[in-house]
Amino acid sequence: MIVVYRNSMKKYYILILFFLLMINVKANAGCVFNCAEENVITSSEPINDEIEGRYFEDQPDVNDDYQIHFIYMLDKDGKDNKLDINGQMEKELLELNEEMFKLTGNKQKYKFDYREDGKLDISFVRLDKKGTKKGWNNNYPDYFIQKLGFNNPKKLYFSWVDFNHRDGGQMGVHSGYTFLLNQHVKGGKEERIQITLHELLHGQGFSWKCTKGDQGGHVGGPSILSNDNWAYKLGKMIYDHDNEGCPDLKDSVYLTPTSDDPYDPLPMVCHLAERSGRAHGNSYGFENQWPEKYNHKKFKKIKKKSYWCTYKLAEFAQPNWFREWK
Repeated sequence: MIVVYRNSMKKYYILILFFLLMINVKANAGCVFNCAEENVITSSEPINDEIEGRYFEDQPDVNDDYQIHFIYMLDKDGKDNKLDINGQMEKELLELNEEMFKLTGNKQKYKFDYREDGKLDISFVRLDKKGTKKGWNNNYPDYFIQKLGFNNPKKLYFSWVDFNHRDGGQMGVHSGYTFLLNQHVKGGKEERIQITLHELLHGQGFSWKCTKGDQGGHVGGPSILSNDNWAYKLGKMIYDHDNEGCPDLKDSVYLTPTSDDPYDPLPMVCHLAERSGRAHGNSYGFENQWPEKYNHKKFKKIKKKSYWCTYKLAEFAQPNWFREWK
């Protein structure tokens, strides 16, 4: 009796186990153990960014003038919204330049990089690492695009970046970024235009230490470059000012019509970085390119590590500089 009972119970448990396994198999389409949760993708096809009309490098220039070249940038897993080829990015950037024309009193615009077919030259870049939200830590994209060939000293490279960051934007005198998913930017076209206008002013060297009301790269305002007295205007301290010995935005080589006595922000800021002891490789080769007319007292004596420049970063960077990028 005991033997029969045990055998019967054993058969009973086996039947129950078999029944449960069959249910599991049906629910998981052939998976029995350690199955993935429903709708979770455990593998993916390689991302293919090759799309008709997309450019991965700077196209032939229509002239040899100074120009601002635009890039649509994603991180390694970022969703491609095709802003570089669906016309949205070009449309908004052209509108931005019309706003710049108004801000200068209908006098000047930025010099944008165009293709030979008359369209705005926008390149596509996908990073090989995930984006990061941490502080001023965007040197890796500077390094990455320079490795790809975006290192012309007569161009500013500005990226619309489709990943999030703590800041709405960042820019030095060689490359800059608007982070489209930042809370202050993702509201719409107006926000994208305003933050890009703000950052492009940094690309012209502003605010300089000698700029009236300078607050560590920004101004006391009212200005589009102010953090605490924001107004939709350049401000007299930036454009067409009377501050002798200090750069005026109207004289930047990146504005058209070009000033009779223009300045190039790249060699100037990189020269200051050399003098402050913060130059990659100790020198950028700009030692003798400081315009004599910029003799403001704020340029006479500068604080240690008070300037920086990422030009030629790809030539001097060490891998551990970017260890936070995964």
